[in-house]
Amino acid sequence: MRRILRPIPRAPGVTNRQVAVGLGGRFFDELLSEVPGVLLPTLQRLFGLSYVQVSALGLALDYVAAAVEPVSGLLLDVWDRRWIMAWGAVLTGLAIVVIGVAPTFLLLLLGFALYGLGTGPLAHTGDVVLVEMHPDAPDRIFARSVLLDSVGALLGPLLVSLFFWLNLPWRWLLVGLGATGILFAVVVWRTRLPAPRGAQQAREEGLLRTVRGNISAVWAHGPARTWLLFLLVYGLLETPRRFKTLFLADHAGMSQALIGVYVAVELGSGMAGLLFLDRWRQTASVRRILSVAAGAVAVLYPLWLLTPGIWPRFALALPLEFLFAVFWPIGRAQALASAPGRAGVVTAVQGLYGLVPFALLFGLLADRVTLPAAMLGVHGVMIPLMGWLIWRLDGRAVASVPASDDKA
Repeated sequence: MRRILRPIPRAPGVTNRQVAVGLGGRFFDELLSEVPGVLLPTLQRLFGLSYVQVSALGLALDYVAAAVEPVSGLLLDVWDRRWIMAWGAVLTGLAIVVIGVAPTFLLLLLGFALYGLGTGPLAHTGDVVLVEMHPDAPDRIFARSVLLDSVGALLGPLLVSLFFWLNLPWRWLLVGLGATGILFAVVVWRTRLPAPRGAQQAREEGLLRTVRGNISAVWAHGPARTWLLFLLVYGLLETPRRFKTLFLADHAGMSQALIGVYVAVELGSGMAGLLFLDRWRQTASVRRILSVAAGAVAVLYPLWLLTPGIWPRFALALPLEFLFAVFWPIGRAQALASAPGRAGVVTAVQGLYGLVPFALLFGLLADRVTLPAAMLGVHGVMIPLMGWLIWRLDGRAVASVPASDDKA
C-alpha cells in the first residue's frame, strides 16, 4: 500500500494566504535573481564590460546583501514582518526594472546593488514566517520551499530563452518581471503575517535592549549554536560545487553542451530528493536522515571525482545530488526552529557568513594544489566535521530556547 503524504501541520490560525505569501517570497527572489545572471553575456556585449566590471556587479549585490541581511534579520524578531518583506519585494522588483532600462554601467551597478538591499528582507522573511507557521514540521515545509526555489531557478532561464527565441526585447522581460515583484509587494502588504514574539517586549523595554537580549539568548543556547555551525560547514562543503562545471570541462572532458545536460540532470535529481524528503521526514528523525545522507555523500563524492569517464559521473550524480539536497532544507529549517521568537537572530548570524570570501579562498587553494585535489581536500575535512555535528544532535526535531531566557 502506498504511504499517503500527510498534510504539514500548521500553527493555530495560520491561513492558506499566509503560507502562500511565505512561499512566494522565496519563489520570487529566486526567479528574479536568475534572469540577470543568465543575461550577463548580453549585458557584457551591450555595455562593453570587462571581466572586472562584470565581477563588480556580483560584488555590489553580494556585499550590499551581506551588510543588510544581518540588520534585517535582527529586525524580524521585533518589527512587523509585512513591512520588512514588502520593502524587500519592492526593492528587488525595482532593481530588476533598473537593470532592464539601464543605459549605462553605473545604473546597471545601481540595479545590482538595489537587489542586494532587497533580497534578504524578501527571502529571509519568507523563511522565518514559514518555519514559525509550521513549528511541528519546519523541515518539511522548508523542503517544499526549496523545491519551489528550484522551479523559480529553472523558470528564469527558460523565460530568457523563450524571449530570445521569439525575438522579443529582453528589456521587456526584465521590466515585466520587476513589475510582478512590485505587485507581489502589494499582496504582502495586504496580508497579516504572524507577529514576532518580541514586538511587545521591544515596545516596553526598547528596541536595542530587546535585540541585545535576543542575541545573548541564541548565543547561549547549545542547539542554536550547533545548527549555525552546521550551516557554516555546509557552506564550506558546498563551495567547491561552484567550480563543478570547470572540473567537468577541464578534467572530465565534457563539452559545453554536455555540461548543460549534466547540470539539468543534477537539478532534476536534487528536486526528486526534496520531494522524497517531505515523505522521508514523516518516518525518520532529523539525525537519522542526516546520518544516512552524510555517510552516502562521504563515499559517493570521492567516487564521482576519481572515477574516469563521462557516463559513470552521470550515474553517480543521481544518488549524490538526491542525498546532498537534504542538507540545506533541514539545516536551515532546524536552525530557525531552534530559536522560537528569535529566528531573525539566526538569520542575522548566517548573513555574516557572506562576508567571508569562501569562493576566493577555495580558488587560491585550487591554484596551488590543482582543482581536483582542492575539491577532494575540502570534502575530506568538512564531511567528518559535519558527521561530528550530526552525532551531537539529540534526535529532537526542534530544540527551543528555554523560556527563562525570554526576558533580556
